[in-house]
Amino acid sequence: MKIAVLGASGGIGRLLVTSAAAAGHGVVAVSRGDVTVPAGVRVMRGDLGNVVFLESCFDDCDVVVSCLGLRLKGLAPWNRPEAPDFLDSSADAIIAAMKGRGLRRLIAVSSSGIGDSAPMLPGFFKAFIALSAMRHVWPALNRMEERYADSGLDVTFVRPTGLSDGPATGNIVEAKTLVGQAQIARADVAAWILAELQRPQIRRAVVITTTGAG
Repeated sequence: MKIAVLGASGGIGRLLVTSAAAAGHGVVAVSRGDVTVPAGVRVMRGDLGNVVFLESCFDDCDVVVSCLGLRLKGLAPWNRPEAPDFLDSSADAIIAAMKGRGLRRLIAVSSSGIGDSAPMLPGFFKAFIALSAMRHVWPALNRMEERYADSGLDVTFVRPTGLSDGPATGNIVEAKTLVGQAQIARADVAAWILAELQRPQIRRAVVITTTGAG
């Protein structure tokens, strides 16, 4: 399988590139900035809102994985995303480029609490979102999911809980309810994505965590 990983310089994207290459898959690492990759991985740097650039990234690929997000300087309530419309413009460009290259399969990293998983969030976390810079991120993620859902592509949204660093635990739970401070390591998210790409059936959205599953 040949996988285009968008957001390859980020925490989840970087780990997915490494694990997919180690598993023997062809990988195209797509990023806005510098990225260090294993031998044999093709690196593409450019504007992720540019359809022509993305089409060149998707040549001969079988699937696209978007690990893109909004950049925040911090979670203080006065902080705003560096590019508030980035997920909107990149989603539109990704959809157009995939269709231009005849690609259908997409996995997009989102978050627990987005879309129909909103009722799963504990009350204290909803309050944290409302009172922090995350209040700018949640609407953008919802719009991103809506764009992909309406695209006609075969898309799966992976919705991790709070992200942490550290090695993969292998204790991934596909949650139906959440309690307490639910967290999952970025390495576990990358491992789940790679496994999901092997599934014969395409699922629309899955909330994953290693702690806090009700």
